[in-house]
Amino acid sequence: MSDTNPETPQDDPADGTEAENSNVEPHGGDASEPATDIGRNPEATEQNEKQTTDDELLGDTRTTAESMYAAVGSMRGIPTGAQNVTVYATNYIGGDASIGTQVGRDNLGNATGRRTVWSGMVTTERLEWIRRIFVEPNMFQDIRRRLDAQLLLLLRAPQGWGRTTVALRALDEQSTTSVYTLEPDVELRSLEIEFTRHTGYLMESFGPDQAAHLRRFHLEQLCRRLSEHNCLMIVLLDDATALPPDLGEYLLDAGDPADTTELVRNHVRYRLDRDPADLFDRPEVASLLDRYTRDRPAARVLAQLGDELADVADERTDITEIRDRHDAAIGEGFRRWFDEQPSPESRAFTIALAVFNRMPLYIVSDAARTLAEVIAIAEQPDETPAWPVFGSRNSELITAARARSYRSTENTAYGEIPVHVVEFTDPSYPPKVLDRIWQEYHTAHELVREWLRTLGSSSDLRVCARAGVAAGLLSTFEFEHARTVVIEPWARSGTRYDRAAAMAALQIPFLYSDLAPLVSRMLGAWLHRDQPLALRVTAARTLGSEIGQAIPETAIPRLRRAARSTQFSLRLAASYSMAQLFWSGGLTERILSELLRWTRPTARPRLRDTGLRCVLDLSRYQRVRAERGLLEWPVAVCLTGTPREAIIALFARLMETPGHPPDTYAEIQDWVGIAERDANLREPLAHFLFALGNAMQDNEILPYHLKEWAAEPKGPRRAVQDMLTILDSMGRVDSKQLDPKEQTE
Repeated sequence: MSDTNPETPQDDPADGTEAENSNVEPHGGDASEPATDIGRNPEATEQNEKQTTDDELLGDTRTTAESMYAAVGSMRGIPTGAQNVTVYATNYIGGDASIGTQVGRDNLGNATGRRTVWSGMVTTERLEWIRRIFVEPNMFQDIRRRLDAQLLLLLRAPQGWGRTTVALRALDEQSTTSVYTLEPDVELRSLEIEFTRHTGYLMESFGPDQAAHLRRFHLEQLCRRLSEHNCLMIVLLDDATALPPDLGEYLLDAGDPADTTELVRNHVRYRLDRDPADLFDRPEVASLLDRYTRDRPAARVLAQLGDELADVADERTDITEIRDRHDAAIGEGFRRWFDEQPSPESRAFTIALAVFNRMPLYIVSDAARTLAEVIAIAEQPDETPAWPVFGSRNSELITAARARSYRSTENTAYGEIPVHVVEFTDPSYPPKVLDRIWQEYHTAHELVREWLRTLGSSSDLRVCARAGVAAGLLSTFEFEHARTVVIEPWARSGTRYDRAAAMAALQIPFLYSDLAPLVSRMLGAWLHRDQPLALRVTAARTLGSEIGQAIPETAIPRLRRAARSTQFSLRLAASYSMAQLFWSGGLTERILSELLRWTRPTARPRLRDTGLRCVLDLSRYQRVRAERGLLEWPVAVCLTGTPREAIIALFARLMETPGHPPDTYAEIQDWVGIAERDANLREPLAHFLFALGNAMQDNEILPYHLKEWAAEPKGPRRAVQDMLTILDSMGRVDSKQLDPKEQTE
């Protein structure tokens, strides 16, 4: 095979691309594995993984990822359908290609009152959204002047003040190109940031540990670096973060937040794309805004109110319902409602709904019944709980929980079935319920924790993910205890269900600016070769989730080390995580470039094998909804530009590497089967196969297999006939373009 296709950056010694026969495993390798894994045999666990088909494991990966996204969205109080989803289709044929969807990164923050931490370039869409809803706080012009004068600003403001929005707006106004957010592990004093000229940088996660080691000398060095690249930077600090006294000139207290009424009004204007007329003159609206002006809520609450008032203006909802919901959320109503639940069974149902909000009623009811029994046994240990068969009715429990039920559908192995789904009428309730338990009912802590730990071992991955996310929220109150008692036992167990719960449990803590660096360091420690295999597999799989998507420059090198492992299950986990990162927003080209690096002929055999396996995994992981497609298409056919060249080079390496061609041909045969049912796929698939044949320097092998597949009983005859015609035409066109001298040789 010719390797003249687009290549990746030069390998460094740590990449595992040394001579193939080297037996020395670098740090993170597997020269010595522990003999046991918390009572489990790692070799037996690995054998079980091998006996499970790739399709099953990829299906589990997809189900877990989707379940974690839904669970995190519910636990953050994001209304149904309000999650901000960005579709990156610029590198794909068809305007509505679904690949590249970044999920779980809403613009309003999270329901716990803590901010989201992510990294990378801030999209132009988000910056435009900020421009349209922005209201200047009193100190905004001072922020701009300080940035002009010294390039670096430490901005102090409380959580929920709206400081991220203000900082991004200031950087957008002052920067000439783009704005980036920094990963939570970045140390300002290390000068490890690689700056891009004329760019603004925002650091949201500057914790007390970093601040304690910061000195004036570090900031002066950083300012010089910023000046050299014509860059700006804002670092956000909490009220309680202490700084050395000699940093005063870099520090600015943000003062009062933006005007409440104007901020809500701008959100309404943005949603309606017009002025809301006399909406703000209505007594109910004025009363609610007056209350929020006196008792300023988090900025995300004001944004949510703006969206709700836009619905009122469009007559899609009633202002009384909005007012009652906010009264319950911000006043004594919520606390009184929960504390005065009519029965232990009702309270258990409410707690279960907080964990399984927007899930089928049967899941909520089963979990509630289990919790109610646990509570009854704890309250009356000498008695066996007796439950009347016709006791509390579902309608009563749902009403008491301030919830509603509606008909929906659920996917099963045999198709969709109708189900009843239950959800709180107020999407902010799930975290509030769990917060209330933790703040006021210490006796319930262990009961709820053990209940969640049991649910995390369920054979339903959706239940595992929900239990994990709930445990993750509770871990923000006592992370170290939750880690040792719940999260790590899940991670070490070796079952895919416990693993899913552990992965989900880390998603919420990672959204907290003070816990995100800790979670990242912990995953790095879990991956060390001295750790049990199951723990390492959990860490590698977690790096494919939104955690890895947020810190790709940390996640990808760690996955590269895992991909060189002597343990099959760890290499498999690295492959699946790389496939997930490929499908996340903005990382497609980065992952393809990395896979080219892993699969070059000089790479270590295990790294190369993992990379080649991953090429098929990312193709099987999901299909693409293309504009011209009647069915979903294979992603490899839909890529354009540099990603297309990379995927063709990778498939050519698959075809020419012993052991991989059978699976590769089987995958392509599946594509031809899709083309048999969707004629629109035939031409782009033929173009892909033509380019693949050129990359292999063999334009006969693929047509040969096409004819074989067409000759099979019920084979794809029409698709193959059309594609062979296209390939034959492309071959003649290609020959006409040859130099006349070459044609005669």
